[in-house]
Amino acid sequence: MDAEPDARGEPQPAAEAAEAGSGIQEDQALEEEMERLLEENEDLKCEIEEMRTEMEEMRDTFYEEDTCQLQEMRRELERANKNCRILHYRLRKAERKRLRYAQTGEIDEELFRCLEQDLKVAKDVSVRLHNELEKVEEKRTKTEEENEKLRQRLIEVEVTKQALQNELDKTKEVGE
Repeated sequence: MDAEPDARGEPQPAAEAAEAGSGIQEDQALEEEMERLLEENEDLKCEIEEMRTEMEEMRDTFYEEDTCQLQEMRRELERANKNCRILHYRLRKAERKRLRYAQTGEIDEELFRCLEQDLKVAKDVSVRLHNELEKVEEKRTKTEEENEKLRQRLIEVEVTKQALQNELDKTKEVGE
């Protein structure tokens, strides 16, 4: 006989029974797909959280490095200020000697030696400060590049998060 009994015990055509069976299979397939997507979503959420944690660690490291660099630059600035004060003192001293020379007309050999020494110190300080400035500028450029990379990575994570949220919302809609 081609008919199978239905829920009421009445015979039902084989085509309808097959259709009901395929509907159940389709429901099971959808449920399995939904479960797979939910698991994938959870995995991706974990991955996003790991990336966020990693980014926070990178940011913390970046700030620690920045703090160290700032402290080093402050020490260098203090040294440069000290050298400038010394040079100002020597300059005032040389100026007094020049005035004395202008008043007396005598050439002061000590004045020439001091001026030559001051000029040499000033050149050395200038070269050193220039080199330090170049190093600081290189560090700043590198820090800005790292910062930009972190910003880009954060944007990528946010885009991925939004895409995953959209997938989760779609999956929830299909499940309802």
